[in-house]
Amino acid sequence: MYLRLLFALLIVIMSYVCNAHEPFEITANTHITAERITISVLITDSTAAKLCLPNASSTSKLHEVELAGARKEVEQCVMEMFVLHDGESQKNLLVAKSVSLGFNEEKDLDATISYPPASSGKLSIKAVYFSKLNDPTYGSTLTATASATAGATAGAVTKNTFIAQKLLTVDDPQIDLSLAVTQAPTQASFAEFYRLGIHHIITGYDHLLFLAALLVVCLSLRSCLVIITAFTLAHSITLILATLKWVSIPGNLVEMAIAASIMFVGIENLWRARRSQEPQGRWLLTFGFGLIHGLGFASVLLDAGLPSSGMQLIAPLLAFNLGVESGQLAIAAIVLPCLLWLRKYPWFTARVVPGISIMVVAAGLYWLLERMDIF
Repeated sequence: MYLRLLFALLIVIMSYVCNAHEPFEITANTHITAERITISVLITDSTAAKLCLPNASSTSKLHEVELAGARKEVEQCVMEMFVLHDGESQKNLLVAKSVSLGFNEEKDLDATISYPPASSGKLSIKAVYFSKLNDPTYGSTLTATASATAGATAGAVTKNTFIAQKLLTVDDPQIDLSLAVTQAPTQASFAEFYRLGIHHIITGYDHLLFLAALLVVCLSLRSCLVIITAFTLAHSITLILATLKWVSIPGNLVEMAIAASIMFVGIENLWRARRSQEPQGRWLLTFGFGLIHGLGFASVLLDAGLPSSGMQLIAPLLAFNLGVESGQLAIAAIVLPCLLWLRKYPWFTARVVPGISIMVVAAGLYWLLERMDIF
């Protein structure tokens, strides 16, 4: 009876986890010149399908084949993602003139929307695509820059200026820009990057499943704390290195490696379950795989559009990492007492732990195949 209920629960959890998504799957960069305004938007393949393909299921992806069959619909969809107003009046609407579509190395939709130039010193940009996604966890970090040409025509120099940055959400989908040269640039606040870190870890189902798989076979609080510490140190190291661009690995390889790490831990749990003992040296394995997971965290932070200055990087990097650690510790504080209490019952070790490990292997395999673009 217990075994049947367990596997029914595992099926429900897997169906939710495997269809889950990261909350920040759309990033946008606005560039303003005297001739035009452009918004370059990067949308993950699954989100692009959900946003622009009317008949897409939750697991469909928008790639070259799908784009070829519905190019006009996708172009129209992307051109309607943002609403721009020139000046303080909501009547001065800037209508998109054109859009170019392509795909990056990770097969995500890379689009650039062109608008006429602003005639006043103020510009508002509103993300209106949230209603189509019908999901309050989606968001878009928008970074605005401007360029102006100075000097004589022969020796003209174009200078790009950082204007502002904001995390657009369902509750706050608009950014208001001042195009005056004397306007001090504004950046996403410490609190926004802190919230970004929390959101990423609590909705980063692959990271959480990896950590849960590590902890479910721990026999003591001490071993659990060692595992958490090793994971924290490892992903903090690579998060810093990748954000500073001292380490660079293609994102698709990182995501596949994360999925493979989840599979490995699940298989090891099943192997060790027969002996009813903790895997030896698990902290070292955790540290090694944690380095890979840190690269995944860094990709989210880099997609947020960070300033290039080293000093300006410190606050968002620190805030994001603190957010990740806060979310991770909050979840561990809830899960650990439950795991240690359940460890007292033989049926938990004999049935539940192997069942969870099977779920971990299955989810890791699903993500690996998905990220290899097999389906």
